[in-house]
Amino acid sequence: METDEPIRVLIVDDSRIFRGALQAALELIPNVKVVGSVYNGQKALDFIDQNSLDLVTLDVEMPGLSGLETLKEIQLRNQRRRPLPPIDTILVSALTQAGARVTVEGLQLGAVDFLAKPIEADEQRNRDQLRRILAEKLSILRNKRGRWDRADSLDKKAPSLPPTTDKRPKGKFRAIAIGTSTGGPEALSLILPQLAKDCAAPIFVVQHILDGLSYYLAESLSKRCGRLVIEASDGIPVQAGGIYLAKSGKHMLLRSVDNRLQIGLTDGPPEKGCKPAVDVFLRSAAIIYGSSLVAAILTGMGEDGTDGVRAVKRSGGYIIAQDEESSVVWGMPRAAVATGLVDLILPLDRIADRILRMVNQDVTG
Repeated sequence: METDEPIRVLIVDDSRIFRGALQAALELIPNVKVVGSVYNGQKALDFIDQNSLDLVTLDVEMPGLSGLETLKEIQLRNQRRRPLPPIDTILVSALTQAGARVTVEGLQLGAVDFLAKPIEADEQRNRDQLRRILAEKLSILRNKRGRWDRADSLDKKAPSLPPTTDKRPKGKFRAIAIGTSTGGPEALSLILPQLAKDCAAPIFVVQHILDGLSYYLAESLSKRCGRLVIEASDGIPVQAGGIYLAKSGKHMLLRSVDNRLQIGLTDGPPEKGCKPAVDVFLRSAAIIYGSSLVAAILTGMGEDGTDGVRAVKRSGGYIIAQDEESSVVWGMPRAAVATGLVDLILPLDRIADRILRMVNQDVTG
């Protein structure tokens, strides 16, 4: 697959009017081709079985085969497509309370992103908003396609990155920080239940792309972990074994008040286009925990976390990055590795075990 080929998109929505709006918006984006537009999940699966495409925009609330059921079927087809690149899915949701919960579940099932249906009264403004949001989200897909192109090319040389050290960690690790973006909800649904099962250290998570869904992600992760995952609020105390998720649209940090550690939320400007930003949290966590902090940078687009990685390393902490193969988008982990400060690169399914052995003081092997 060549990166200059158009991104082939299938639109799935039970509203004919909204399908038209999506198509009009997509056709304004260079190098994008709408190859189909259908009104329910079964029609979508039939189309996928008979046509070549790269992306599905999928309404989460449809009669008949639901958006989640359709997504699960698409993911099964992706497994059968290997080693070909997967068909990606962007969820489309009205973001009612029910819609928000379904959207979070869809992100945990492997959808790469979501967009909220615009609610402007003016049709042109809706179209402009859709075009702007879709153009931004399609850049993620272009990034992924570039990765597949590199893997399929004759030149199999890995990108030039500084080697990691995998030095034996020393001392006691008392806190865990996780930063992630695109692909994060799915990654967190796998890694957090493993950590929660056998970890007394507090766990802090900064996840991008939620756009108002952090409460629902915390709710869903709580069910998966069997322990409460708290959407961060200003001033709450940090407790042993607590799991704290940054709130959408606010920076999360740590501060000590009267010798007691608590969560802080700030409304400062975005950093590297992100709010919450991994950098903001890691800088504060490095001050509080120093060499007893282990930080993991997981799948995500962009370079948020690089400044935080430097702060953690200056304070003597340990840094793990998710590897390229298991990342949905190897942007944030790659940028962290490029600093030359990452101690270890691991596939997602080995990160929780490594962290647990560190906080439980068994780091041999």
